Amino acid sequence: MHQLPISGALLSIVDRHGHRATVTATDPVAARWDELELELGAGPLRDAARDSAPQLIPDVSTSAINPVIGAHLEQLGVRAAFTFPLVMGAAIVGVAGLYRSTPGPLTATAVGTALGLARSVTIPAVRAALAMAAAEGTADPADTGPGIRREVHQATGMISAQLDVSTTEAFARLRAYAIAMDRSITAVSFDVVARTIDFLDLD
Repeated sequence: MHQLPISGALLSIVDRHGHRATVTATDPVAARWDELELELGAGPLRDAARDSAPQLIPDVSTSAINPVIGAHLEQLGVRAAFTFPLVMGAAIVGVAGLYRSTPGPLTATAVGTALGLARSVTIPAVRAALAMAAAEGTADPADTGPGIRREVHQATGMISAQLDVSTTEAFARLRAYAIAMDRSITAVSFDVVARTIDFLDLD
């Protein structure tokens, strides 16, 4: 990170179903950025993975960005965002996100450096994701740090069974509830998995 004029960074891996999960983040702002996109279903990280192209946003308040995620990012302290797909062969396996707490573009040299760093971290990021997946079941509900969000997928499956709806509908309800309660989707998911929230009681 010291090679670039940025405030923080994160790495996420995308699985074959298109689900993205944080592997590492330099600070709570970067970790929350990734989670916000999961909750809102929009943002430059998602766009970079979907379009297989960098997303360079020098000012989130004025750039062509989804206004909902833009407002949340600005409130979080992300004033400029730069995202780069992680490519392995012909596949997009993840995304790197860089943010700055002040607006302003990256120079062409900085973009080139970021692209090089994205290439260099792709394989280590995939290995880290596999190692985290192998440690499934060891997550501590009190841990608010980034990680593979298996609890979100577990909660989605439980809500799907509770309400007899598709997993797409179940996830939409999970996300809507988290937003309505002003809680992170991960925290709500832990409660669903722990059975302290039952969506059948909320329906």
